[in-house]
Amino acid sequence: MTDTRRNTKSGRTVGEKVQVRRDDGVVSGTIVEDFADSLIPGDRLGRDWAQPHRWAIALDTGVLVFVDDSDLDDSDTAAAR
Repeated sequence: MTDTRRNTKSGRTVGEKVQVRRDDGVVSGTIVEDFADSLIPGDRLGRDWAQPHRWAIALDTGVLVFVDDSDLDDSDTAAAR
């Protein structure tokens, strides 16, 4: 996953279908939680490991992943809006 946490101005909402970029390709899923209000900048967190992510996504495969805005593929969803 990427290390970007600055881009939190997304028009996405819980329940929205999204495409998530993973190491092995792009997979579909549904946003189940938005943690934007809980994000803490890395320098204030006091550690450089286990950084929080913005979104909880339930993949169509049944796996729950935590990602940031930069991990979401906008090519498909931009046309759907």
